[in-house]
Amino acid sequence: MEGKKKVKKLRVEFKYFDRKSCSRCKTTDENVAKAVRNLREALEDEGVEVELKTTKLPASKLEESNSILVNGIDVEEIVAGKKNSRSTACHGCSSLIKGRCDCRAYAYRGKKHRCIPKAMIREAIRKTIARK
Repeated sequence: MEGKKKVKKLRVEFKYFDRKSCSRCKTTDENVAKAVRNLREALEDEGVEVELKTTKLPASKLEESNSILVNGIDVEEIVAGKKNSRSTACHGCSSLIKGRCDCRAYAYRGKKHRCIPKAMIREAIRKTIARK
């Protein structure tokens, strides 16, 4: 009789302020869903179970908006070794709070991104698995 393969759990959490009015949050939401969906089958074959959670943030935590955590660690820290994101004006969130709002923008592979790219999400997931 074959022994049961131990399953590793991987938790991916997307934190956002508004996925309808904010194009950054909407695109990042689509990117994280696609990245997890595309990796899920391969990861299950490796004995890794992936849970994707989305968390809507209140206005009081707006500075956390448009972020992804893998097992509680920000993707930027996983990929770059540190948080080096910048904040840039976000028109979608500004219209929601009726005032100026700056949301996170990411540096990845030498380019600035207002939304978290799928490749960055996949890289963070793969690096997290490799560390386990």
